[in-house]
Amino acid sequence: MVDRDTTDWRDALWTAHAPLFDGGLPFASGIGTLPVGWREVVESLCSRLAAVAPAETGRVRVLRLENDRAALNVAWEMIRPHGGVEAEAAEIVARATARSACTCEICGRTAARYRIGFSMFAVCPVHRRRGSIEIAPNWPTIRTTRAFVEGLSRIVGCEVYDRGLDRFVAAAPSALGIKDSP
Repeated sequence: MVDRDTTDWRDALWTAHAPLFDGGLPFASGIGTLPVGWREVVESLCSRLAAVAPAETGRVRVLRLENDRAALNVAWEMIRPHGGVEAEAAEIVARATARSACTCEICGRTAARYRIGFSMFAVCPVHRRRGSIEIAPNWPTIRTTRAFVEGLSRIVGCEVYDRGLDRFVAAAPSALGIKDSP
């Protein structure tokens, strides 16, 4: 859901971080379609990406930002890739994606992802729609590491995004509702 009356923060974001968007047009970046509740998530993402990759080490270019199934999807690339910077930028993007999936699209409070039919949204209990079903596990907030064990692909490590700490922390797959793959 997009609040059409509150576009000033999006315009200010575009102006403040124009180098990240490399001269593209504002509507092409998708900024205008982002929900107002994700303001802090998107502003933080852009500030962190701009800080991690100054022009002399290799610059990050944001191609598109969009709400994809109630989680922020960031299409980005490195101009003059630099290994350490690229890994740090990838972590910043992963944290922003995870944070959006647990941030209310309307007010910015702690939220969960829900669905009604094929429509998905991240909302807090106050903004939850009648008849909506919680999506669990909340995959955009979970990272898994797989390895081949006895010839089969298995989850060998799991991390979940901690909104309070703004980072991924180790977690048991079973605690997140993830069953061991066959």
